[in-house]
Amino acid sequence: MAEDLNWAVGGEAGDGIDSTGKIFAQALSRAGRHVFTSKDFASRIRGGYTAYKIRTSVDEVQSVVDRLDILVALTQRTIDENLDELHEGSAIIYDGERSWDADIPEEIKGIDVPLKSLAEDAGGAIMRNIVALGAACEITGFDVEYLDESLEKRFGGKGTQIVENNKEAARMGQEYVQENYEVDDLGYDLETTDNDYVLLNGNEAIGMGAIAAGCRFYAGYPITPATSIMEYLTGRIEDYGGHVVQAEDELSAINMSLGAARAGARSMTATSGAGVDLMTETFGLVATSETPLVICDVQRSGPSTGMPTKQEQGDLNMALYGGHGEVPRFVVAPTSITECFWKTVEAFNLAEKYQTPVFLVSDLAMSVTEQTFPPEAFDMDAVEIDRGKLVDDEDVEEWLDSQGRFRAHAATEDGVSPRAIPGTTDGAHMSTGLEHDELGRRTEETDVRVQQVDKRNRKVETAKTEEEWEYREFGNEDADNLVITWGSNEGALIEALDYLEDDGVDVRVISVPYIFPRPDLADEIEAAEETIVVECNANGQFADVLEHDALTRLKRINKYTGVRFKADELAEEITTKLAEEVPAQ
Repeated sequence: MAEDLNWAVGGEAGDGIDSTGKIFAQALSRAGRHVFTSKDFASRIRGGYTAYKIRTSVDEVQSVVDRLDILVALTQRTIDENLDELHEGSAIIYDGERSWDADIPEEIKGIDVPLKSLAEDAGGAIMRNIVALGAACEITGFDVEYLDESLEKRFGGKGTQIVENNKEAARMGQEYVQENYEVDDLGYDLETTDNDYVLLNGNEAIGMGAIAAGCRFYAGYPITPATSIMEYLTGRIEDYGGHVVQAEDELSAINMSLGAARAGARSMTATSGAGVDLMTETFGLVATSETPLVICDVQRSGPSTGMPTKQEQGDLNMALYGGHGEVPRFVVAPTSITECFWKTVEAFNLAEKYQTPVFLVSDLAMSVTEQTFPPEAFDMDAVEIDRGKLVDDEDVEEWLDSQGRFRAHAATEDGVSPRAIPGTTDGAHMSTGLEHDELGRRTEETDVRVQQVDKRNRKVETAKTEEEWEYREFGNEDADNLVITWGSNEGALIEALDYLEDDGVDVRVISVPYIFPRPDLADEIEAAEETIVVECNANGQFADVLEHDALTRLKRINKYTGVRFKADELAEEITTKLAEEVPAQ
């Protein structure tokens, strides 16, 4: 891998940290560099430590690491929080005119730039972070002109003068460092390329996938970290004849989405764990009425309110088992930002083919991470739409009973009944949350009850044989050591392989995007000498599932600090775990 650069800006919530990082990330991607970002922010509007970190290289980067080269510090806490990642040769940009004395270790180069004063000279103190970006450009040998397009995109709606003032602020930061510091000794010189990349995060990819899949209705209630899916769709889905509704709460959101799906629209809602709790009642109605619906759960730290802006994969059991009674469902968990797009498309197809609710399970780390991809990673021409057994006026007749009534819940061999949307001639029918017969009429007849329960479960069994429930594989397929993971940990594990190889540790990685149904890994586990399951929760929820499947105990690496895995950290953890004894049965 070519040498990468790790840059960060930190301060308090309300200091414009996120927008500053996004501007720099966009500039780097437009310069043909790969970008991988990470955010640390508090659950408040103002105050509390917040940071935006960028790792960039001309080669693909898929994880954060424990190294920081350039830090823009707006507070002393920013320096203190990142001391462990700074190294000899790192540089800290700070404003010595502010009312704090930066405490910087001797081996770190301090770059004192009067950010506020220079910003005021350029047109306003609010641009101090842009001055810092200009200073960072000079330190890293990155042409400040690459910032221009990002600044135009960010501030273009505020008028030409605002854009020009920001461009001037960036150049003033660059010139100040150029005139007052010798930075060549730091050795940074960012290479650029002619490559064209798309920069987006997991929530944006889910929103983009929903539109590509034909989603035409979305209802949701704002909740961290799922809200930006609704923000992405708003103003875009309308261009395709769709609608976004901000509901008064999560229960209303899923009920609205259910109604739209009953009307024939591809429909979706998104929330986080606390919102899924509230949606669970309607989740059962979705399944019993056999309505196709995609429910996206962007996980965060729980339980209760937990830590709304921190990482966790603690909702797996809820996705697998949530809801009273026995509810057939699918659980799909994208393993990368590109997979957020493709698995969203697949979720809509699964929902309609089998008339079953689909949990699309993401997490905070993936939702807020911006990463670069070649445009062909999102090939719209490759998107396929499968609406399942949707009947029209011509083929509805074969699904009528002897009295001409439509059998919306016909007990078919594969468990999937015909589906008629309102307005279909002779397709009028009733569906209810009460147990019902093939016509949708309520019943307590024991034989009909068994027929309908078996029919609904049979849909999942059919899907197990009709669909390809595959996993993604990396590393040496013949290695004795097997590491299994799910969700956003994939990128960190892929990069951890390089560290492990350097240490002579041979590992095979399996990343699983389908939680239910899921690929059978029992043979893979049995063939391995050591198997470790990696996930961001305390109890090892996916490890429990795999142990049940394979009937053996597995080693576990669990992280529940609220912070995502890092590649170098994972490599060290895997090496340590391999040396431990397997837990007793």
